[in-house]
Amino acid sequence: MKIGVICAMEEEIRELLAVLEDQQEEVVASQHYFHGHISGQEVTLVESGIGKVQAGMVAAVLLDHYQPDVLINTGSAGGIGTGLKVGDVVVSTGVAYHDVDSTAFGYKPGQLPQQPQIFTADADFVAKIAAAAEATDLTTHTGLIVSGDQFISSTPAIERIKGIFPQALASEMEGAAIGQVASQFHTPFVVIRAMSDVGDENASVSFDEFIVEAGKRSASMLLAFLAAL
Repeated sequence: MKIGVICAMEEEIRELLAVLEDQQEEVVASQHYFHGHISGQEVTLVESGIGKVQAGMVAAVLLDHYQPDVLINTGSAGGIGTGLKVGDVVVSTGVAYHDVDSTAFGYKPGQLPQQPQIFTADADFVAKIAAAAEATDLTTHTGLIVSGDQFISSTPAIERIKGIFPQALASEMEGAAIGQVASQFHTPFVVIRAMSDVGDENASVSFDEFIVEAGKRSASMLLAFLAAL
């Protein structure tokens, strides 16, 4: 199986690069793509940079150039669902934009024109990743992950998001763009995010303290999935 993996930050891709065998590197549009094998599976890794535009660009290049069977976005996020704790992992059942507003034209909050409000992750891969989580000691949840070009760090910001998507479990800055591009390419996708913070007024401090650990945890989940294939 050919698997494409996108991480936004160096702290999130580090653990995966360390175990990527037969590495070959290619630079496209200033981004470094690393191709090789993990647990016998053909894998392409890329650090996209932060935000929806970077994530969408990298996803399009990866899908067009390497043609993976599934696209996985892994890294950190803020936990905005009730009961989520720093270190918990969320596997997406779908992704959506929390910062889009085309309601003046009759679209739903968070819905881009001519696009669905929620991009649905591949249920089969979600189930396989959730099953692989049993091989780890990580607390895992499945549900909606929302994205926007904002670092969520206040209770009012969380309340605004929950007013649109009350079912949202986590907020980050790339997943929905990756889900949209994968959908355009008719390629299955899943987002895996470990909680580095809980989106409140202490989020920036928590993020700085736990980003490395969050990267390790999301990578552990992905590696367990690859080992089980």
